[in-house]
Amino acid sequence: MWTSKIIGDDPLMSKPQVNRIHADDIEPYRARGGRLRMVLHPGSVGSRSGYMGTVQLQPGEYVVEHFHPYSEEFLFVVNGDLVLEVEGENWALGAGDGIYVPIGKRHRLRNVGATESLIVYHVGPLAPDPSLAHVDTEILGEPAERTDPAAGTARILFMVKVAEEKREDFLAAYEKVRFNVAAALGHIRDQICQSPDDPEKWLIVSEWKSTEDFFAWEKSDEHKEVVRPMRECYSDPEFRNFTVVAETTAARS
Repeated sequence: MWTSKIIGDDPLMSKPQVNRIHADDIEPYRARGGRLRMVLHPGSVGSRSGYMGTVQLQPGEYVVEHFHPYSEEFLFVVNGDLVLEVEGENWALGAGDGIYVPIGKRHRLRNVGATESLIVYHVGPLAPDPSLAHVDTEILGEPAERTDPAAGTARILFMVKVAEEKREDFLAAYEKVRFNVAAALGHIRDQICQSPDDPEKWLIVSEWKSTEDFFAWEKSDEHKEVVRPMRECYSDPEFRNFTVVAETTAARS
């Protein structure tokens, strides 16, 4: 939800009722960016499953990053060019686009166009208390661009040669390793790649929150035990580790 502030004479209205409300009759809430209006909500119509409102953003304006611990969010763009940032992924939006944000996903909406944008949102189900409707993860007025979330994370590159007759055993051993490493502290994701030019050349790319996390796992007795079958399948190992300085993500459409 864009604001948990309940606007209305009786925020605990107990009797749902058919009621028409014009957005322009509601004083906009501006503390979280743009002009946010809760139009239909428990305090105005006695709704039980969620609430609906509008967001107006001038060029360059944005709604601060936040998430909803109990609710899903549905957004529909009436007009404007926007980007919805959802945990490192950028989604380009234009008039007529609808987009869904699952429970717990951090997101921020930004007007990247040259004209005012108008968005309609719906949030539901209701949180057990209005104060729990959303959690802000930044404050309006901070730099608009969030610190790159990938900066400082580690990429571990492990290149090996696997003979054709060992390939099946190698992949079976890797399956056991990847399930083990997925539970390691600081591990983010793993990828295994095969060279299209030389099928015997393989690359394992491992992403970690820090190189310290990787080496803590790599030096553990558990690691030594679980990778032993895989070591019997490859030759010519090459190891590299890097720290990410910056990351660029595509704007999805």
